Amino acid sequence: MEKNGYFRKLYFKQWVIGLIRADIKEIIRTKNFNQDKMIWISPDSPERFYADPFIMKNRNGEVEILYEDFSIDEHYGNISVMTLDSNLKPVNRDVALDTGSHLSFPFIYRENNRVFVIPEAVRSGAVSCYEYNSNRRMLKKRADIIKMPLYDPTILNMNDKYWLFGSVFENRSEYKLHIFHSDNLMGPYLPLRGNPVRSGMNGIRAAGNFIEVDGSIFRPTQNCENEYGESITINRIKVLDEYYFSEEQYMTINISRKNLYENNIHTIHTLNFSDDLIVVDGIKWTFSPKEQWKNYKRNRRLLNRKEQIEP
Repeated sequence: MEKNGYFRKLYFKQWVIGLIRADIKEIIRTKNFNQDKMIWISPDSPERFYADPFIMKNRNGEVEILYEDFSIDEHYGNISVMTLDSNLKPVNRDVALDTGSHLSFPFIYRENNRVFVIPEAVRSGAVSCYEYNSNRRMLKKRADIIKMPLYDPTILNMNDKYWLFGSVFENRSEYKLHIFHSDNLMGPYLPLRGNPVRSGMNGIRAAGNFIEVDGSIFRPTQNCENEYGESITINRIKVLDEYYFSEEQYMTINISRKNLYENNIHTIHTLNFSDDLIVVDGIKWTFSPKEQWKNYKRNRRLLNRKEQIEP
């Protein structure tokens, strides 16, 4: 669905969430992600985006998605939670955390029957850990685990240590990957020697939780070389210790032709999973000159006051 520059401006672009029943391990083994049966969930209003989804089952066996709910008018995102029915349709939505400042990427880490969530909060200048209360569907702060503004922080428990991955966007030109380690989830965390360990616009910034398959650890990352959230690059970790980190590109996930032509989804930006369910997000294009013009005027107004935010 190629569109020239002028025609592209007539499309309103909105982040949406996609769901599919599939085995993430088979996708990794075969390097094939069949998206033909993907179900897409769009916000009820053109003034909201749904992005950065993480998925889990609560204590009652219900499927829940924690995600960034971004308000264009308020110009920041909160962390919300939606519950799905057996047909993967949302049955309710609630705000789990709203700090009045931008939040995104609600990374889920489960340990000892407890659910911890570590959202991105770059504006706060810190990475904070919250505990999720499934009954109240809310997040309660436990600790600031590191005083550093990291994009899309993720935690990996490996070799009896907690490894904190996060990116810094330097000079608005490239991402730089930093890794920290600790003996405890809440820290303190020490930097890996040689930080930052990698830099660039592809394969650096996290795009979801780690995936363990047949003894190997895979790390989904964003490819932002041509545009933000263009596709997903999955890396395989080769070496990770207190002194050295190495990974290699393993596979790429692009939006399928079916989703491009039938659903008008142009990018795929986040990938997470729980049992036989996979959740992603992407940008949906809707032909709406009116909404696009409203969005353009809104962005121009906001850019006079503050910096544009990426989901």
